[in-house]
Amino acid sequence: MAGLLAVAGSAAVVTGTAGPAWACHGLVYGNPVRSTSGFTFQVTSSFATASNITAIANNGTASLSGTSWATGDTPVIATVTGLNPGQSATVQFNAALAGGGTACSSYTNSAENAPAETPAFSAVTRTATGFTFTVMNYDGDVYDYTFAETNGATATDDGDGLITVTGLSEGASSAVTVTATAKNNSGFDGDANATVTGAATVSAPAPPTPPSSPAKPAAVAGDSAVKITWVRPETNGSTVTGYVVTAAPGGATCSGGATATSCLIGGLDNGTPYRFSVVALSDLGRSPVSPLSDAATPASTTNKGIDLDRPRTVPGDGVQLRAKGYDPGARVTFTLYSAPTVLGTAIAGADGVATLRADLPAGVTGEHVIRALGIGANGLPLSQDTDITITAPGEGGGGLPVTGPGAGVLVGVAVALLLGGAALTVAARRRRIAA
Repeated sequence: MAGLLAVAGSAAVVTGTAGPAWACHGLVYGNPVRSTSGFTFQVTSSFATASNITAIANNGTASLSGTSWATGDTPVIATVTGLNPGQSATVQFNAALAGGGTACSSYTNSAENAPAETPAFSAVTRTATGFTFTVMNYDGDVYDYTFAETNGATATDDGDGLITVTGLSEGASSAVTVTATAKNNSGFDGDANATVTGAATVSAPAPPTPPSSPAKPAAVAGDSAVKITWVRPETNGSTVTGYVVTAAPGGATCSGGATATSCLIGGLDNGTPYRFSVVALSDLGRSPVSPLSDAATPASTTNKGIDLDRPRTVPGDGVQLRAKGYDPGARVTFTLYSAPTVLGTAIAGADGVATLRADLPAGVTGEHVIRALGIGANGLPLSQDTDITITAPGEGGGGLPVTGPGAGVLVGVAVALLLGGAALTVAARRRRIAA
């Protein structure tokens, strides 16, 4: 068998020819599945058996689920990883056939294109006629960049990510929207944009004001959670003390310190699109709210779980929490809800499991949820909840019995109250009879 074998939109180039036992025969490929970092496909043989199968890729890394195949067996799965979006790879195969002969052929496919990446900006630097800023993820080989300016300003690109805005009068400001459009055959599709606001210098120092509005944040969805990333805005002479991110719908929030550029929000509904805004906090007040992020939709994953050794306990008691499915080395935060109380953090081990021994707050009772939040094994945020009932000592089921010297006193008081109540009842009955 020779020539070109078309399989579901990709091609396998077969270099062997069927013939005598010593000839080089072809393998058969099918059912490719592509991602932005590689692809997988099935490997079988046009002959009854193939053994000692090897695979070498000219780009990325090729691996096999097995090294032999016979008629009726599950196909061998070939996996190519380590590709850039849109990058192609050719995998060369060799195998031995029963009775002699060699299988040798190649298969070519490519990683899927990725969506265009939103431009990320540095802080702006004022000039006499405008300002400058840098597109930190600038890539002229992948994107064409265009600009839309307000207030009569003009933005120019130096070809290496430095953007210069001119044409402003003293102290005047402009909002510049930068759009990155993916080039053909770049491995990326479509376009993405973000807006930065800056102003020209003034002769006298401007009085400090709250920070500028942060640029449109980026949101990456995981399982019941989203990671939100932002660029720190111009401080305008204020001292930034932190950031607050708010989700829509629902109003869930997360926060970060003065130097933070990201945070995680957990407890979100899988399948629901969320958008996020960022506000900078400072000693002079809050910044304007940032533009809303693009929609991010959490989706459920597998190979996860959270359990609690004591789902019913009392205030102040110690419990052990165990959450799996996290990236080894990831920091996992455990929080008690509804009034959020951080119980502690744990580092996921090599098996992706984070374990925490924590004491519950004193004086807290009722039905609650403990949430584990961190980065999952797939590199995306992962949020998991488990229920806990906290009952006061002596309450139904979960309470602990009252013991010790004070218990006898309490029992005596209770008996006295019961006897006194009985006496009052008898007296009342007598008065009714007398009447």
